[in-house]
Amino acid sequence: MEATYECGSEPIGEAQVQFRFQYYTFALIFVVFDLVATFLLIWAVAFSGLSITAQVMMIVFFAILILGVCYSLKKEEDVWI
Repeated sequence: MEATYECGSEPIGEAQVQFRFQYYTFALIFVVFDLVATFLLIWAVAFSGLSITAQVMMIVFFAILILGVCYSLKKEEDVWI
């Protein structure tokens, strides 16, 4: 068998491995929630100086965030099964 590898072992299988698309979506979700964590840190530092309107808007932001996390976990659970 003519092989281009010079390490002494014969190659088995294909040289290219295709990754599932779900790995990329999981990584993208991680990056998005990582950016959200920076917003939450800034909000936590400035919490005492915020108005009631800003606090209500942040609660709405938390609600949307929690819904997004629940949706992504449900979606990933359906994909892996």
